[in-house]
Amino acid sequence: MTADSISEYIEQFDGDIRQRLVTVYDLIRSAVPDAAEESISWRMPTFKLGTEPLFFFTATKKHIGFYPTPDAMAHFSAQLSEYGTTDHLVQLRHSAPLPIDLLREIIHWRLGQLQLDKD
Repeated sequence: MTADSISEYIEQFDGDIRQRLVTVYDLIRSAVPDAAEESISWRMPTFKLGTEPLFFFTATKKHIGFYPTPDAMAHFSAQLSEYGTTDHLVQLRHSAPLPIDLLREIIHWRLGQLQLDKD
């Protein structure tokens, strides 16, 4: 699937997957600075500030992929132990509720790391 914007990307999905993508999008959008750019990079919805990538996310048949950068993955490794992960990715299985509080914490930590947190 290809898309030119995050909203176009999300619109390609139906039902629960679309809602899960909207939730992740809303969590990020509500926290990032207004200057953050929304785009599609590597076929994924992307938030970046200048050339600095902030977050990527995507949907597959089995999970939402959330990419908060390797530093965030390392910092939250204990909390992420119940999820499928790599150095860059958290797999949020569709069969389980989204961990809203954990995602919010990761987002704010990442932005704080760059001193960009709105709070």
